[in-house]
Amino acid sequence: MTKTVQRPRRSQADRSAAARAAFVAAAITVLSEQGFARATSVAIAEQAGFSTGALHHHFATKEDLFMAVLDDLTTHVIALFMDLREEQSADADLAVTSVESLWAVYGEGAYWAVWEINIGWRSDKSLCKQLADHRRRSRDRLNAAIHSNSFLSDRTKSTLLALLPFILSAMRGMFLETFASREELFQSQLDILAGLLKARLDEAGAARRQRHCRANKVR
Repeated sequence: MTKTVQRPRRSQADRSAAARAAFVAAAITVLSEQGFARATSVAIAEQAGFSTGALHHHFATKEDLFMAVLDDLTTHVIALFMDLREEQSADADLAVTSVESLWAVYGEGAYWAVWEINIGWRSDKSLCKQLADHRRRSRDRLNAAIHSNSFLSDRTKSTLLALLPFILSAMRGMFLETFASREELFQSQLDILAGLLKARLDEAGAARRQRHCRANKVR
């Protein structure tokens, strides 16, 4: 007789976290595939496989759910920079890894969800303020993640912090090109961004070595 193995029951906190994650994933799918106007609570709940009552149990309003969608993207980007390991790669590899990892997030079709939220909320001043506040908090969290990464040198951290606003702005613009199916442009543009980052890393490294040499001469 085969003995039935009972799996440990998930805690209420685990079930709640799983449900919230399912609603966020469903909202991303509906927003990116159907657009803001059709991203109703009913459509999102159906996509997630839950009732609308369950949705509003976890998210008081649809706006709260959409903010969680934006948080999800921020979390993915922060994770990329927390996982960077400078000692395992040359500057060129670090630059390419950083750019390609970011594009893996910003170049995905799911990123349409972010644009749909921004466009859908653009005429509401209160919601626009929430978006601006969220952008600021996300930038602060990303900067803090880079600062706290002990596997990156100070010169790499300062270079990333200086260039990231430009790189992210460029990628947001590049993403809009996916609407026109101009994929042939992406790799060359990514190469340019990686080359710019590598050049800045090289400059920072050279400046550090020069300071080190001057300090040794003074001694």
